[in-house]
Amino acid sequence: MTIMIGIHQQQNKVDKLYENMGLHAAALTAVGPFPSKGEALAWQQNMQRKMDDCQIIEMAESEDNQTPWYGFFFEQ
Repeated sequence: MTIMIGIHQQQNKVDKLYENMGLHAAALTAVGPFPSKGEALAWQQNMQRKMDDCQIIEMAESEDNQTPWYGFFFEQ
């Protein structure tokens, strides 16, 4: 199994991602909020170092300085 890791500002896009992958929301672990993208990226990089078999998911979205960031990961 591969661990998928990502960060986002829009939960609806993450919901759509795992709906498209046929996943259930319960299988997803979410963390945050992080006040900045830098802190969210630091969390993501830390998780990547800790996991043996993982892949980063890049969420295409526009950034909003007023909206907090969240991290997520799940097994695929």
